[in-house]
Amino acid sequence: MGTTEEILTELLGVEMELQDVQEQIKALLEQQENLHERQSELKALLEHNELSRSHGGDEASVSVENWSWTFEWDSQADDVRLNVFGISAYRANQREILNAIMSRRDVLVIMAAGGGKSLCYQLPAVLREGVALVVSPLLSLIQDQVMGLAALGIKAFMLTSTTNKDDEKFIYKALEKGEGELKILYVTPEKISKSKRFMSKLEKCHHAGRLSLISIDEAHCCSQWGHDFRPDYWNLGILKTQFPDVPMVALTATATKKVQEDLIDMLHIPRCVKFVSSVNRPNLFYMVRDKSSLAKMVGERQLGDKDLKFYLALYDLLPSKFQAYLTRVAKELRERGITADYYHADMDVHAREKVHTRWSNSKLQVIVGTVCGFWNGNQQARWLVSCVKFVIMLKVGGSLGLYD
Repeated sequence: MGTTEEILTELLGVEMELQDVQEQIKALLEQQENLHERQSELKALLEHNELSRSHGGDEASVSVENWSWTFEWDSQADDVRLNVFGISAYRANQREILNAIMSRRDVLVIMAAGGGKSLCYQLPAVLREGVALVVSPLLSLIQDQVMGLAALGIKAFMLTSTTNKDDEKFIYKALEKGEGELKILYVTPEKISKSKRFMSKLEKCHHAGRLSLISIDEAHCCSQWGHDFRPDYWNLGILKTQFPDVPMVALTATATKKVQEDLIDMLHIPRCVKFVSSVNRPNLFYMVRDKSSLAKMVGERQLGDKDLKFYLALYDLLPSKFQAYLTRVAKELRERGITADYYHADMDVHAREKVHTRWSNSKLQVIVGTVCGFWNGNQQARWLVSCVKFVIMLKVGGSLGLYD
């Protein structure tokens, strides 16, 4: 063993080498991201050329657009992005997607969760005159989006089974007569397929030239080949049939080539511009820990940062047991001084909204739920993704798909 000074000198050298390695890793990840983007661009060019050859004639004369070019709305878009949304710079493909939508093109977006899909339709919705329609299968996500937009001063509303009568009356008047301020309207696919009244009002909005764009979130639900197939998404093709001149953007975090082809066909957007972003998430990491005290694990992570938020996922619980178990885990955490609550699909809608609001307002540090409660069904809590820092799975999943 060397002297203390020798050990400190070597330790300093190791730490400097580690810093150099981290910088090299960062540079390589940035290079990988750029290569993925260029790969997507080249694949899009190949697909366009194949489409041109297959259709011949008029199709072959269409040039490939450069969506990174300068457009007349650039200055206004930059101003709204920075001063309304508070976002200093575009992420990969966001500006190009915006330009395609603003050019009245139909767009298909494949972008990883957390990649910034919402801005891709919210920003053009603010820039364009009229009302933007957003179709989403997730009630909790809709609530979170509307709350977030309202906080930014953007007139966003939702029309769902939980909408009160006054808001419903306001929304229908805004659609039919243009009365009141309505910029973005969120609905579930069931509203499109089952409400003749809503479709009638939407038709009048379109005839008046006030329907600015249509956004289909979680678009993979359209496809029977998708992992979250929803029958009501089958009927969304009627939107392009009835409003062919309104640009449509379909967004999803994951879609195989078969699913992409299926949803393009079902939504009637064969000439859409496709943007595929890298699924690499260099900011995410996984680790395996011995399961000790739950409160101790959370407490260790929170040392020095009381604002950290967690989602505790309990895998593969029987329906007859999971509610009691969620309650018990949340209670144990509260007894240890950690603000915690549980969340699942069988809760009363007002109870879910209360948990949602407390989480959004940083009144909760931990939410306890099941893997299915987090990812599946229209009651899922994907709004957690926007601010959660750690997901702790208390039991190893039986499939790698659980970690997507």
